[in-house]
Amino acid sequence: MKKLTFACCLLFLCGLVRADQTNVAEDDAIQEAYNGGFDSGKNGGSGFGEWKMTNEGNDENRHFGFYIARTENNKDLNGAAHNEKAWGLFANGNGFEQAVAYRALQNPLAVGDSFSFMLENGTFEKKFETDDPAGGSVGLTLRTSDATESPADYNKDAVFEFGYYQGKPNYQIYDGAGEDKTDSGVAFSDGGVSVTVTITGEDTYDLEIRR
Repeated sequence: MKKLTFACCLLFLCGLVRADQTNVAEDDAIQEAYNGGFDSGKNGGSGFGEWKMTNEGNDENRHFGFYIARTENNKDLNGAAHNEKAWGLFANGNGFEQAVAYRALQNPLAVGDSFSFMLENGTFEKKFETDDPAGGSVGLTLRTSDATESPADYNKDAVFEFGYYQGKPNYQIYDGAGEDKTDSGVAFSDGGVSVTVTITGEDTYDLEIRR
Protein backbone atom coordinates (compact mmCIF):
# COMPACT_ATOMS: atom_id res chain seq x y z
CA MET A 1 0.00 0.00 0.00
CA LYS A 2 1.34 3.43 -0.90
CA LYS A 3 1.79 6.10 1.69
CA LEU A 4 -0.96 8.68 1.69
CA THR A 5 -0.07 12.30 1.23
CA PHE A 6 -2.35 15.21 1.77
CA ALA A 7 -2.57 18.47 -0.10
CA CYS A 8 -4.18 21.45 1.52
CA CYS A 9 -5.05 25.11 1.22
CA LEU A 10 -6.63 26.10 4.51
CA LEU A 11 -6.17 26.96 8.17
CA PHE A 12 -5.98 23.77 10.16
CA LEU A 13 -4.39 21.24 12.51
CA CYS A 14 -4.40 17.49 11.96
CA GLY A 15 -3.80 14.06 13.44
CA LEU A 16 -3.95 10.32 12.76
CA VAL A 17 -5.35 7.86 15.31
CA ARG A 18 -5.08 4.06 15.03
CA ALA A 19 -8.06 1.77 15.61
CA ASP A 20 -6.75 0.99 19.11
CA GLN A 21 -6.80 4.76 19.83
CA THR A 22 -3.01 5.07 19.53
CA ASN A 23 -2.10 8.51 18.23
CA VAL A 24 0.51 7.80 15.53
CA ALA A 25 0.71 11.21 13.86
CA GLU A 26 -0.13 14.72 14.97
CA ASP A 27 0.97 18.26 14.33
CA ASP A 28 -0.19 21.85 14.67
CA ALA A 29 1.14 25.37 14.28
CA ILE A 30 2.35 25.76 17.88
CA GLN A 31 5.24 23.31 17.39
CA GLU A 32 8.77 24.72 17.71
CA ALA A 33 9.54 23.82 14.09
CA TYR A 34 7.26 26.68 12.96
CA ASN A 35 8.78 29.43 15.08
CA GLY A 36 10.50 30.75 11.95
CA GLY A 37 7.43 30.46 9.73
CA PHE A 38 5.47 27.95 7.68
CA ASP A 39 7.37 26.89 4.56
CA SER A 40 8.94 23.99 2.66
CA GLY A 41 11.21 21.71 4.64
CA LYS A 42 9.53 22.31 7.98
CA ASN A 43 8.54 19.20 9.92
CA GLY A 44 6.90 19.62 13.30
CA GLY A 45 4.95 17.12 15.35
CA SER A 46 5.35 13.41 14.62
CA GLY A 47 4.33 10.81 12.04
CA PHE A 48 4.58 13.09 8.99
CA GLY A 49 7.16 13.93 6.35
CA GLU A 50 8.36 17.44 5.55
CA TRP A 51 6.07 20.07 4.09
CA LYS A 52 6.42 20.92 0.38
CA MET A 53 4.91 24.23 -0.72
CA THR A 54 3.95 25.00 -4.32
CA ASN A 55 2.26 27.99 -5.89
CA GLU A 56 0.97 29.65 -9.03
CA GLY A 57 1.07 33.43 -9.44
CA ASN A 58 3.78 35.74 -8.14
CA ASP A 59 4.02 39.22 -9.63
CA GLU A 60 2.73 42.74 -9.06
CA ASN A 61 -0.92 41.76 -9.43
CA ARG A 62 -0.85 38.13 -8.28
CA HIS A 63 -0.04 36.97 -4.77
CA PHE A 64 0.21 33.84 -2.62
CA GLY A 65 1.61 32.95 0.77
CA PHE A 66 2.06 30.47 3.61
CA TYR A 67 2.14 31.78 7.16
CA ILE A 68 1.39 31.14 10.82
CA ALA A 69 -1.98 32.71 11.55
CA ARG A 70 -2.44 34.14 15.04
CA THR A 71 -5.71 35.03 16.71
CA GLU A 72 -4.40 38.49 17.60
CA ASN A 73 -4.23 39.31 13.87
CA ASN A 74 -6.93 36.94 12.62
CA LYS A 75 -9.96 37.39 14.85
CA ASP A 76 -12.03 34.97 12.75
CA LEU A 77 -9.84 31.91 13.42
CA ASN A 78 -12.45 30.66 15.86
CA GLY A 79 -11.95 26.99 16.80
CA ALA A 80 -9.32 26.29 14.11
CA ALA A 81 -6.55 27.78 16.25
CA HIS A 82 -4.67 25.72 18.83
CA ASN A 83 -3.13 27.88 21.53
CA GLU A 84 -3.98 30.89 19.33
CA LYS A 85 -2.11 29.64 16.22
CA ALA A 86 -2.97 27.84 12.96
CA TRP A 87 -1.33 27.22 9.59
CA GLY A 88 -2.49 29.71 6.99
CA LEU A 89 -2.44 29.93 3.19
CA PHE A 90 -3.67 32.59 0.78
CA ALA A 91 -3.81 33.22 -2.97
CA ASN A 92 -5.33 36.26 -4.63
CA GLY A 93 -4.94 38.64 -7.55
CA ASN A 94 -6.21 39.13 -11.08
CA GLY A 95 -5.23 35.67 -12.38
CA PHE A 96 -5.91 32.14 -11.18
CA GLU A 97 -3.57 32.06 -8.18
CA GLN A 98 -2.91 28.90 -6.17
CA ALA A 99 -1.17 28.00 -2.91
CA VAL A 100 -0.90 24.26 -2.20
CA ALA A 101 0.98 22.53 0.64
CA TYR A 102 1.87 18.82 0.41
CA ARG A 103 2.84 16.43 3.17
CA ALA A 104 3.19 12.64 3.44
CA LEU A 105 2.08 10.36 6.23
CA GLN A 106 4.95 8.10 7.32
CA ASN A 107 2.58 5.14 7.64
CA PRO A 108 -0.38 4.35 5.36
CA LEU A 109 -3.89 4.57 6.71
CA ALA A 110 -5.28 1.14 7.63
CA VAL A 111 -8.81 -0.09 8.31
CA GLY A 112 -9.97 1.38 11.60
CA ASP A 113 -7.65 4.40 11.41
CA SER A 114 -9.01 7.94 11.65
CA PHE A 115 -7.55 11.09 10.09
CA SER A 116 -8.81 14.38 11.52
CA PHE A 117 -8.35 18.01 10.55
CA MET A 118 -9.91 21.40 11.18
CA LEU A 119 -10.74 23.81 8.36
CA GLU A 120 -11.66 27.48 8.58
CA ASN A 121 -11.88 30.00 5.77
CA GLY A 122 -13.77 33.10 4.77
CA THR A 123 -15.92 33.68 1.71
CA PHE A 124 -14.46 34.45 -1.70
CA GLU A 125 -14.37 38.08 -2.74
CA LYS A 126 -13.76 39.68 -6.11
CA LYS A 127 -11.37 42.57 -5.52
CA PHE A 128 -10.74 43.87 -9.04
CA GLU A 129 -12.66 43.98 -12.32
CA THR A 130 -9.74 42.15 -13.92
CA ASP A 131 -9.95 39.19 -11.50
CA ASP A 132 -10.04 35.76 -13.11
CA PRO A 133 -13.71 34.69 -13.41
CA ALA A 134 -12.93 31.08 -12.42
CA GLY A 135 -14.33 30.10 -9.02
CA GLY A 136 -12.08 29.70 -6.00
CA SER A 137 -11.84 26.78 -3.60
CA VAL A 138 -10.15 25.68 -0.37
CA GLY A 139 -9.85 22.20 1.07
CA LEU A 140 -7.86 19.08 1.84
CA THR A 141 -7.12 16.05 -0.34
CA LEU A 142 -5.92 12.58 0.65
CA ARG A 143 -3.93 10.93 -2.17
CA THR A 144 -1.82 7.88 -2.94
CA SER A 145 0.40 9.91 -5.28
CA ASP A 146 3.76 11.34 -4.22
CA ALA A 147 3.73 14.01 -6.96
CA THR A 148 4.41 17.43 -5.44
CA GLU A 149 6.03 19.44 -8.23
CA SER A 150 3.19 21.87 -8.89
CA PRO A 151 -0.19 22.97 -7.53
CA ALA A 152 -1.81 20.96 -10.34
CA ASP A 153 -0.73 17.73 -8.61
CA TYR A 154 -3.01 18.37 -5.64
CA ASN A 155 -5.65 15.84 -6.71
CA LYS A 156 -3.46 13.35 -8.58
CA ASP A 157 -4.51 9.83 -7.51
CA ALA A 158 -6.84 11.41 -4.96
CA VAL A 159 -9.06 9.10 -2.92
CA PHE A 160 -10.80 11.78 -0.85
CA GLU A 161 -11.24 15.52 -1.27
CA PHE A 162 -13.15 17.82 1.07
CA GLY A 163 -13.59 21.53 0.60
CA TYR A 164 -15.54 24.70 0.08
CA TYR A 165 -16.09 25.70 -3.55
CA GLN A 166 -17.22 29.11 -4.73
CA GLY A 167 -20.85 29.14 -5.83
CA LYS A 168 -21.85 26.10 -3.75
CA PRO A 169 -23.59 26.68 -0.40
CA ASN A 170 -22.45 23.38 1.15
CA TYR A 171 -19.08 21.71 1.65
CA GLN A 172 -18.31 19.26 -1.16
CA ILE A 173 -16.80 15.76 -1.12
CA TYR A 174 -15.07 14.13 -4.09
CA ASP A 175 -14.33 10.43 -3.57
CA GLY A 176 -15.19 8.76 -6.86
CA ALA A 177 -18.82 8.15 -5.93
CA GLY A 178 -20.04 10.34 -8.80
CA GLU A 179 -20.63 14.01 -9.58
CA ASP A 180 -24.21 13.72 -8.31
CA LYS A 181 -23.00 12.65 -4.85
CA THR A 182 -20.54 15.42 -3.99
CA ASP A 183 -22.79 17.60 -1.81
CA SER A 184 -22.14 16.92 1.89
CA GLY A 185 -25.40 18.54 2.95
CA VAL A 186 -23.44 20.56 5.51
CA ALA A 187 -23.70 24.30 4.92
CA PHE A 188 -20.57 26.44 4.79
CA SER A 189 -19.70 28.09 8.10
CA ASP A 190 -17.18 30.88 8.56
CA GLY A 191 -16.74 29.43 12.05
CA GLY A 192 -15.00 26.44 10.48
CA VAL A 193 -15.53 22.68 10.70
CA SER A 194 -13.81 19.68 12.27
CA VAL A 195 -13.61 16.68 9.92
CA THR A 196 -12.75 13.05 10.74
CA VAL A 197 -12.29 10.35 8.09
CA THR A 198 -12.33 6.77 9.45
CA ILE A 199 -11.27 3.94 7.13
CA THR A 200 -13.81 1.08 7.28
CA GLY A 201 -12.69 -1.05 4.32
CA GLU A 202 -10.52 -1.14 1.20
CA ASP A 203 -12.71 1.41 -0.58
CA THR A 204 -15.06 2.63 2.17
CA TYR A 205 -14.95 5.15 4.99
CA ASP A 206 -17.07 6.92 7.57
CA LEU A 207 -17.10 10.70 7.67
CA GLU A 208 -17.90 12.99 10.59
CA ILE A 209 -18.25 16.74 10.09
CA ARG A 210 -18.71 18.98 13.11
CA ARG A 211 -19.45 22.69 12.97
